[in-house]
Amino acid sequence: MAPDNNILSGPKAARLVVFRGTLVHTRVYGHVEILHDHLLVVAEGKIAKVVPGSQEDAVLAEYGVPQGAVRRLAQGEFLMPGMIDTHVHAPQYKFAGTGTDLPLMEWLQKYTFPIESSHSDPEHSLYRYGRLVRRFLANGTTTATYFGSLHLQPNKVLVDEIVRLGQRAVVGKVNMDRESPDHYMESFEQGLKEAEEFVQYAQAKQCSRLYPCITPRFIPTCTTEMMKALAALARKYNVHVQSHISECCGEVAFVRHLHPEYATDAAVFDSVGLLDAGRKTLMAHGTLLSDDDIKFLVSKNVGVAHCPLSNFFVGDACFKVNHAMELGLKVGLGTDVAGGYSPSMLTAIRMAVINGRCLRAHKLALKVWVAGAQVREGDSFTGDFPFLVKQPMPRTNSNVQVNASAAAN
Repeated sequence: MAPDNNILSGPKAARLVVFRGTLVHTRVYGHVEILHDHLLVVAEGKIAKVVPGSQEDAVLAEYGVPQGAVRRLAQGEFLMPGMIDTHVHAPQYKFAGTGTDLPLMEWLQKYTFPIESSHSDPEHSLYRYGRLVRRFLANGTTTATYFGSLHLQPNKVLVDEIVRLGQRAVVGKVNMDRESPDHYMESFEQGLKEAEEFVQYAQAKQCSRLYPCITPRFIPTCTTEMMKALAALARKYNVHVQSHISECCGEVAFVRHLHPEYATDAAVFDSVGLLDAGRKTLMAHGTLLSDDDIKFLVSKNVGVAHCPLSNFFVGDACFKVNHAMELGLKVGLGTDVAGGYSPSMLTAIRMAVINGRCLRAHKLALKVWVAGAQVREGDSFTGDFPFLVKQPMPRTNSNVQVNASAAAN
């Protein structure tokens, strides 16, 4: 059979791809740009050119590509940049969609730690992590930020699968050396040694799509010594740092119990040097961050992963996204599998919209109660509970209620 000269083949085919159709992207927050009938050229794995479709002949001549090699999108199809999930717990994928009945601290003990500890077997992890990465890629998530488990070898398996399947990822071995189950906790020495070995293993892959990450789970499960040592590792290898911050009332109260010398999670993280990585530091949730906390994180160039779906299930407040961004905070979006039941970023986007509506509804409720009473010409018996203001509330409950209320404004 004679060769089809209109089909691009050989080494050039692996290095060059040309699309023609509708492109959708957003270069400015809040503005979606739709490019109808455009040509997109991918060379050596990178976008080399985006031009109107009317320039097709000139572009094909420039790159030596026959017209038959152009991938033409059908009506109703479009190309968009791959989605970026800024917060995923890889070993929790196994129970995504279940266990949504408890607040965070109880949820960790009943569901999360037992499931994560089951990933100690590398063979078991190979099956689970292969399915995880393929599922995220199928959902359009080409980049993800992964928390691994406590175990070193299964985390290496996760790295191998990310590299093999072609995803871009920030990935870290979780560290936990206190306030954790005996079967799912490490010593300071073991945790530090394995964290460093994990970073070395990932860097040895020399994969431009892979970024190893220092990952203290969160303040309650990491001693001060561990967090300081991990911060030093991050500086030594110039790698990313990720953790959870001001996530829910139970977590915040527990941190205040463990570290009464510090007023906030942000202050604890700063004291141990974990915010010094600057633009390479990503904290998840932040629903109970105060304005002062947010401004401090901005000064450190730290970003926050907004996870609206899991906040609804295991958090205690809605994250004030627009307000935080107005203060200068960098905010990404995450599914937080399995606190969030869906691995789809489209679901995360929908939940982010609902999160915003919930904030508006909260403000509307205040107007209904308070402003409505004011309309009644000074009626002092409706709209609030003035007779309760003089009654002191228990200290712990008062702190929790104030924080949750502030986060909802």
